[in-house]
Amino acid sequence: MKFLDKLSLKIFSIIILLLSICTILVMTGILKVEMITTQVETYLNHDKGLIAIIVILAILMLLSIKELFFAGKSNDTTKEGIILENTSGKLVISKESLENLIASVVKEIPGADTVSSKTILDKNKNLIVYVTTVVSKDVMIKDISNELQEKVKLAMKKTADLDVKEVNIKIKNITSKKIRGTIPVNTDEEQNLQETSRENYNEEKDINVN
Repeated sequence: MKFLDKLSLKIFSIIILLLSICTILVMTGILKVEMITTQVETYLNHDKGLIAIIVILAILMLLSIKELFFAGKSNDTTKEGIILENTSGKLVISKESLENLIASVVKEIPGADTVSSKTILDKNKNLIVYVTTVVSKDVMIKDISNELQEKVKLAMKKTADLDVKEVNIKIKNITSKKIRGTIPVNTDEEQNLQETSRENYNEEKDINVN
């Protein structure tokens, strides 16, 4: 909201508040109408008071005209999406589309699953992405975060021609459940250890039998 909009809202709020208070006081008999009119007439009899009232009324009138005829829709459409402009016109990419793009990127990374995502533009019109995700305990969080950041930036540039300043990742949970794409932690080394243990067990068994 711009400064003039905030100022207009505050001024009208104060006026409505004062009018409401005066109306209640008059209706309850605490304040007499004659007292109000007397004070206004006294103030109008002075040149400075008259000029001050005219200036205030003129400002209020201009603010009212602005709000009634020139307010329209806000030029800031970042709530709806990201604006791309060229000589031919404007293109608005909805935030839903960007979030779906981010979700598709995460799906390609083994061991990660998107919970939610958000895209915003900062004061300098830089695009910042926030991703909340769940990862498997079978993956290295640092590696998967770096991969996610790089792939989100690449997808944003390739698909939407948007340069991403930051990709901030929040790990909501580390799950023991198998997430799509993860490889079971059963490495060759572990298999060798299992086979060695089995062979040793069989040898000890043979010795005991003999």
